[in-house]
Amino acid sequence: MIEIPANDHGAIYVLELRRPDPEGLTEKTDAAMMAVLGNVVVNTDYVDAIIRGMLSDITLPDLIRNGYEMPISEMDAEKLRGLFGTVVLVMSAAFGDNALTVNLPSDVRLVTTLRETPQMHAPQSIATQSAKGMLGQTVKKPVSDAAMSGRIATIVLVVLFLLVAIMIWIAG
Repeated sequence: MIEIPANDHGAIYVLELRRPDPEGLTEKTDAAMMAVLGNVVVNTDYVDAIIRGMLSDITLPDLIRNGYEMPISEMDAEKLRGLFGTVVLVMSAAFGDNALTVNLPSDVRLVTTLRETPQMHAPQSIATQSAKGMLGQTVKKPVSDAAMSGRIATIVLVVLFLLVAIMIWIAG
């Protein structure tokens, strides 16, 4: 039995068939997928069947590492090296985003579930002098006398400019 969580992402379920391959497995027909996964409909674009003898130049762990860009622990690699029959790789996207319970037939075994390791790291505190202090409301500083004098001078200059402009316009 496999418990697929809702919105499962970045997992590969490795299944081993302990019987002859169902007809249509290489074509990933619905009947073949139901023979492997039970009464579950999957998107076969995300399912791969590795038939006995198909891998002659590469091992199954290397195929998964290189072909699927999935990290594999040494323990999982050892499990995968020990498989000699037909292996079915079912990516989590095959199940959609639905939570499912997959009851596998008795002659199909879940070997392992491979998952991507998240690249997120815990935040680290900053120990520099500029990081000290407290966040919160900032207190507005009172306007200095020099700034206030500058504002008043600007207003006086604008008013004088307008008076000169009006006098020139009236005289003109």
